[in-house]
Amino acid sequence: MARWLSIGVITYMILGIIWWGMLLFRKNQEVYDTQVKFSQSSEEIATFEKRRSRQNTMVIGEGAVLALSLLVGIYIINRSAKREIQSANQQSNFLLSVSHELKSPIASIKLALQTLIRPGLPAEKESKFLHSAINDTNRLEKLVQNILLSANIEDKDIELYKTEVDIPALVRKLVNQFHTEYPNHTIEVESNDNAVTISADEQHLKQAIVNLIDNAIKYSAFEQPIMITLSNAKKQVSVKISNYGSPIENSDKSKIFEKFYRVKKSDIREKEGTGIGLYISKEIVEAHRGTIQVDSSNGMNHFTISLPYA
Repeated sequence: MARWLSIGVITYMILGIIWWGMLLFRKNQEVYDTQVKFSQSSEEIATFEKRRSRQNTMVIGEGAVLALSLLVGIYIINRSAKREIQSANQQSNFLLSVSHELKSPIASIKLALQTLIRPGLPAEKESKFLHSAINDTNRLEKLVQNILLSANIEDKDIELYKTEVDIPALVRKLVNQFHTEYPNHTIEVESNDNAVTISADEQHLKQAIVNLIDNAIKYSAFEQPIMITLSNAKKQVSVKISNYGSPIENSDKSKIFEKFYRVKKSDIREKEGTGIGLYISKEIVEAHRGTIQVDSSNGMNHFTISLPYA
């Protein structure tokens, strides 16, 4: 409805400009005819002709500028309104996603605790429910960290406390944690095992890598391994996280790191997510003067973080 109303208003205003121009043309012609009728020399007629031509040119120029300004203004307003609507929709979807992702682990933890307080529970089941509660607690912790960090980034309040960080050691430590949390997923690390130390904020950098590994696990093909490749060249260290799965389209690659953005493929939209994990990873990496890239090849999606030594 709003779209058709906008088109109607634009059409009306452009027709109004055209009608205004036609009236001015007619007025100029009437003035010219009157001047020619009472003129006494050919020189006066030539002067009147030049004046009429100049005035007609002025009418055309002013009308064109007015119409162009109108169209540009309406385009800018519509684009801004579209962005605001899109942002509002994204934030609404984000709130729904966060609510769902908070509700699910909380319900799971509650169920585990209610089961654990039952008398006579076998030790095997007790251990199973304890591990389940711990995993869901870790999931909640990562979600809350992402939300708080996203708010800090939005407020330009992210501070880096840099120390010497051994990247291969950090990655292997995180992989061991993921093995415990996701025992059914295989995560393989390829590295020359040489220590590569850079100056970085370990906690923030850890969060960026965790988000990428989480993303790879979430969207990986069933029973396919997650590959993490470490390399160093040209005074920078790279961490490439690859997973088998639906390839990311080129149209999505330029948007995938935007806040709240989620790929529109049906098989991906069905997965849980808030749309802030990749955004946070990008902001953290760029705060370290590094780069983050995404690529798809051979049935795999690759996310590569590159960080300078200094």
